[in-house]
Amino acid sequence: MPRRSGTPRWAVHAVVLTVLLPVPPASAAPAGSGYPDGRDTRAPTATLGRPRAVDFAVYGFSQSDVHEEDPQVYELVPDVTIRAIGKWSTNGDEATDYNFAQIRRYHARGITFMGSGTASVIFRRDFASTEIFDDMSTRDADNNPVPHDEFGFPDPARRGNIFNPRYRDHLLGWAKIQIDGGVDGINLDEVNAGFSGGQKYGFNGNEGFDDYAIADFNRYLLAKYPTFTAADWTSRFGMTDDNLVRADVPADDLTRNFNYRDYLRANGWNLDPLTPANPMAAEWGRVTANRMYADDHSFTASYLRRYWKEMVDELRAYARDTARRRLLVSSNGLLPYVDFNSVGMYPWNPDEQTPDFRGADYVPVVDGHLDGAKSLQANYRYLKEKNREIAGDVPVAVFIDWPSDMMTDYQNLPLAEKRDYWQIFGAEAYANGLFPAFHLKDTIGGPTAEQSGMLDFFQTYTRFYREHRALYRDNAPGPQRVRVGVANVAASLLVQRGSGTRTLHLVNHNYDRGIIPQTGVAVRVDLPSCPRRIELVSPDFAGSRAPAWSCRHGRLSVTVDRLDYYDVLVLS
Repeated sequence: MPRRSGTPRWAVHAVVLTVLLPVPPASAAPAGSGYPDGRDTRAPTATLGRPRAVDFAVYGFSQSDVHEEDPQVYELVPDVTIRAIGKWSTNGDEATDYNFAQIRRYHARGITFMGSGTASVIFRRDFASTEIFDDMSTRDADNNPVPHDEFGFPDPARRGNIFNPRYRDHLLGWAKIQIDGGVDGINLDEVNAGFSGGQKYGFNGNEGFDDYAIADFNRYLLAKYPTFTAADWTSRFGMTDDNLVRADVPADDLTRNFNYRDYLRANGWNLDPLTPANPMAAEWGRVTANRMYADDHSFTASYLRRYWKEMVDELRAYARDTARRRLLVSSNGLLPYVDFNSVGMYPWNPDEQTPDFRGADYVPVVDGHLDGAKSLQANYRYLKEKNREIAGDVPVAVFIDWPSDMMTDYQNLPLAEKRDYWQIFGAEAYANGLFPAFHLKDTIGGPTAEQSGMLDFFQTYTRFYREHRALYRDNAPGPQRVRVGVANVAASLLVQRGSGTRTLHLVNHNYDRGIIPQTGVAVRVDLPSCPRRIELVSPDFAGSRAPAWSCRHGRLSVTVDRLDYYDVLVLS
C-alpha cells in the first residue's frame, strides 16, 4: 500500500450462495438508510457461507475507502477481491463509517469480500491524546518517536508499535468492526513495517526500540541463554556490570535489568543499531517488511511471529464466537498463519538480489514499452517456495502495488501492451502455481480498468481461468525439467496435490512490442509414467485441441502446432 515513488517499498507503506439477492446499482441504497446520500451502512443479515481460499481461481484487486464501492467488481466477478475496502486513519473506527451493504451485492454474485486496513501507519488524530499517540508509536534507539514524513501525507505519520499490547488491541478493534459488518475475511497491510527507521535514518533499521520491545528482548535473551552468567554476558556481548541481563529481575524493569538502548548509546551505536560492529545486532535481527522468513529465529522475527499469530487467532475466534463462521485472513507479503498470501509487487523488494537493490522487476519495461521477452518464472517460483516455507500450502496471489514506478510503468503502457502484460506475466503466474490479481482500482486516483480500456478484456480473459479452475487448484511445481524445442518459451510442470493431475504450461516470451507466435513447438519431459490422454487448452482459443504426442517409459514428447501467448497441456 501507499509509499512515495522512489522510496523503498519496505519504507512505507468464492463463495456461491444458493439464494440470489436482487442487486441494485452501486450508487443505489435502500430508503431509510439514515444518510442524506442514501448510503446504507447496515450489515447484511443473511447467513454467510464458508469461503475457502483453495477454491479461488480468479483474484481481483480493487481497493476503496471504507464507505466507497467499485461497480467494476460486479462486471469482472472475480472469486475474491484481496482488499475490497481499506481502513486508513480514523475513517473506519466506527461502524457507521462503512458501506457494509455492498457485501450483499458481492455475495449475490458469488464474490468473497475481504476487508482490510493498515497494520502500521498511524496519525495523531487516530488517538484521544498525544500521550496515547506517543505510546503507540515506534521509537528509535534514543527512545524518540520515529517520524515517517516520506509518506507525504498532510498530517505527520508514524508507525504503530506491534509490541505494545494496547496497539494490538487498537488494530483488532477496527478489524472486529469489519467482522461485525459481515466481511468474509481481513487483510492486514504492512504488519511488520515499523522497523525501517524511515527517511530520518536512511532506512537503516533504527526503529522499534521502545520499552515494550526491549523488555521482550530481555525475555528472548533469557530464554535463549538460560545458563549464562554475568561473565558470559560480558564476554559474549560486551555488557557492563551495571547493565546486564538478569533473571532475578522482571524483564520490563529497564532500570535494574538490561536496557538495550543504554547499551547502544554507551557503545555509540544509537544512530545505527544494526551496524556490524554491534555484537547484539544479529540477536535483535533485521526485519524485512512484508516477509516473515521461516528460517529467521532472531528476536524481532520470533516475537513478530508470536504476536501476529495471537492477532490472527483472536480474529478467527471472534468471528467464530460472534458470527458462527470461519474468517479468512491474509496480509500483504509472505506471512504465516494465513489462508492465502497476497504479495504486493513493488520496487526495492527482497525477491531478487540486483546491483541496484530494486529487486525483482515484476513490470519489465524498456523505453516505455513492455519487455515481454523477459521471463518472471524464477521470481514466481521463488515466491511459491518461500510461501510454502513460511505459510505452508496456502494460495499466494500477486498484485501490482502502488504508488510505485511499477504501477506507473504499467499504467503508461499502450493499451495493447497492457493486455499483453496479463497474457504473458499473468499467465506465467498461473503457470507456476501463483494467482495474478487483475488490477481494477487503487485509492489514489489512478486510472481504473474501465477508464483505461481494460475491463472488457479482463472479463473475457478471466473466463478461461474460471472455466478451468480445477486445473489451478492446489498445485505444486513438479521436479522434472521441461525441455522446449524453440527459444524464449518458459515451460513448467505442475502437479496437483491429492489428485496427482499433471499439467504442462508453456508461456511464449518471443516478443517485440507484440507477441510473436511460435509454430511446431516440441515439448519433452521425463515422467514417472505415461499419460493416457493429452488435451491442449488455452485462453488464446476456444474449446480444446488434441496435440500430436508419443510416450515410452515415461519419456513424453508433444508437438504444439501453434503457441500464441500461453498453452496448457493437460495430462490424464
